[in-house]
Amino acid sequence: MALVYLFWALAILCCGYGAYFGGREGRRVTSLYMGGVLLTMPAQLLQQYLGGAIWPIITVDLLLLVGLYWVSMRTDRYWPLWVTGFHMITMTAHLAALLAPTFPARIYFGLTTVWTIPLLLVILVGVTLDRQAGLADHDTA
Repeated sequence: MALVYLFWALAILCCGYGAYFGGREGRRVTSLYMGGVLLTMPAQLLQQYLGGAIWPIITVDLLLLVGLYWVSMRTDRYWPLWVTGFHMITMTAHLAALLAPTFPARIYFGLTTVWTIPLLLVILVGVTLDRQAGLADHDTA
């Protein structure tokens, strides 16, 4: 349970910082990420209802990947591309679980969740470096 609280604290801290100081890219990336996190909760309930099928979670993560890719291709900042790359690793774990039905559940869960920590830290560090370089915009678009 402590890991859940740690995740939420880190997510709120990093996404709040990214949304406030990261300009348009920060707002887009953090909105997509938090939307994905919030959609994962009902997807997990649906997953249990469907007898362990991982499709609801994969669907949410795939939509998040498409959104992150869209932001990454329309910005001159590097950190959204890193965020997209870390999330792509999560998608690779989903693919492994699909291709190997006997994939151990604990390893699958670990591989799909461990990459959220570097993803969130990249938001924090990337926005900070952009601010130090004078690149962060503060538009309202």
